[in-house]
Amino acid sequence: MNSKSRLLDPGIILVATLLFFAAIVLIWWPTDIYLMGISLAGWLMFGSYVIWFLLALIYVVWVEKKEDKKNN
Repeated sequence: MNSKSRLLDPGIILVATLLFFAAIVLIWWPTDIYLMGISLAGWLMFGSYVIWFLLALIYVVWVEKKEDKKNN
């Protein structure tokens, strides 16, 4: 396996996506922006549960397709 294929691995791409989103939340964390009495960072973290679930589904489908392609 060469280094190019490792960078295109679904796990690496999705971890980079998670780190990017976490960085956005951490950038907002110190600000005092509130919506309905809850910090914007809290809303972003709460909303991220949907994103994590979708990323998990994308990962499973992506890996299954890669394995099917490799086996055929």
